[in-house]
Amino acid sequence: MKNLLFLLFSIMLISCETNEEESFKVNLNGIWYGEQTFLVQDSIMTNPFWDNYGFFHFSINNDTLILEDSDLESVGIIQYIDKNNILLIPFNRDNDTVKYERISISNPNKFESLNLDGGSVEGRLPFFNMHIDKNGLVTYEGELYSGLKGKHNFQLDTLTLNQLNQLFEMVDIRNYPEEELFPIPGSGEMNLTIRYPKGEIIEIENGLFEGEYYILQKVFNRFESLLIKKKAHNITLDTAGGSE
Repeated sequence: MKNLLFLLFSIMLISCETNEEESFKVNLNGIWYGEQTFLVQDSIMTNPFWDNYGFFHFSINNDTLILEDSDLESVGIIQYIDKNNILLIPFNRDNDTVKYERISISNPNKFESLNLDGGSVEGRLPFFNMHIDKNGLVTYEGELYSGLKGKHNFQLDTLTLNQLNQLFEMVDIRNYPEEELFPIPGSGEMNLTIRYPKGEIIEIENGLFEGEYYILQKVFNRFESLLIKKKAHNITLDTAGGSE
């Protein structure tokens, strides 16, 4: 009887350990920082292998990470160190292992509203104007080179809204050193206004967002592609429509 109880206990213990391992293997949602910073939302992420424009659908099959709508080289192996640290090993790129650490900022300052417009004169990035309120309601108006031309409304999910607030805390947006930054060719400039409670306003004109601030350039210049993919997954709701 004792042997039977021990066997049942061992099976339950192994099952719990397996479930715990699987739970953090599939829970990549959040902000990960390594040689590049990338965000993961539901089944959508920025490219963690190299700097490609846009957000991409991804899947994980036996620890193989696949960006399904990117090029064929955007495939690699994930090695899980723990819930907050991973190694990413791209296929066909020797000795190029990158370690990523999950960035988690508890209780970040939450903005009341955000206004942002940007674009690239070289046509690599869409011209757009975007407003986001504290409840996640987005008014997005795409212009040149945009896949969302005209005015569209979206409702952001809690995950995305929380990530945006964490991003501003992560880069310490209040200390943005505009005079020290220089543009990367083709990166474009952005105007950003963030309003916080108690009348605090952060206003950046012709911002370049390089260095540690590049993650903001990377996310917001590609935000349109995130909205399009979330809409396709019924994660956001487009209530206004717009002309193509």
